[in-house]
Amino acid sequence: MKKIILIVAIVLIAILFIPNNKTNNNKVVLETYPWQVTILPDGRSRIFGIILGETSLKEVDARFRSIPEMGLFEEKDKLELEAYYKNVSLGGMIGSFVLTTQASEKELEAIKMASRRKKGDESNGVIRYELDKPTSEKSKNFIVKDIIYIPTAQLDEGVIVERFGKPTHKIKIKTKELGWHYLYPEKGLDLIYKEEGKEVLQYVMPKNFNALLAPLQAH
Repeated sequence: MKKIILIVAIVLIAILFIPNNKTNNNKVVLETYPWQVTILPDGRSRIFGIILGETSLKEVDARFRSIPEMGLFEEKDKLELEAYYKNVSLGGMIGSFVLTTQASEKELEAIKMASRRKKGDESNGVIRYELDKPTSEKSKNFIVKDIIYIPTAQLDEGVIVERFGKPTHKIKIKTKELGWHYLYPEKGLDLIYKEEGKEVLQYVMPKNFNALLAPLQAH
């Protein structure tokens, strides 16, 4: 058992030090890893093969080879549709994804009317609605707006700077947890590093990055 754990650890370390964009044969690597962020000419970003503001959930299903758990969340009269992909394996790295979608208020209200409110899930002021299968399938046509990625392997601070570069801003986490926000406005990335626990990587379009940055700087 110890040998298996050691082998897995060695493989993960090797993956973290794969060259950013090219192989030894000088061929472009498919965007598989969280540090591979491509900014397109129109200003949108592409991560994990997903173009924010263009790629549909149906296309993500094919890319991840996974079926997500769909949920509609309501907080302070604001609705948001999310797709949760658990334990997706890409390029040897395993992680979970939460994708938020672009949908109009009218579309989200229709989903709410067709969905079932989940009981006992309101302790934090958020109401969750479960989508039935037909509604979930119909929702797969929605476009991905933002990405949250939670890798299984923990990233240390040295690897973060090596892989993602030096952050433009570094802001301490404002909770009891020890850690930092590594902020990359040009990539639309907020990498939340925790000394204990799993890292969380939030990707938005670079033009929308202030929505992540402003609340952190406000305090």
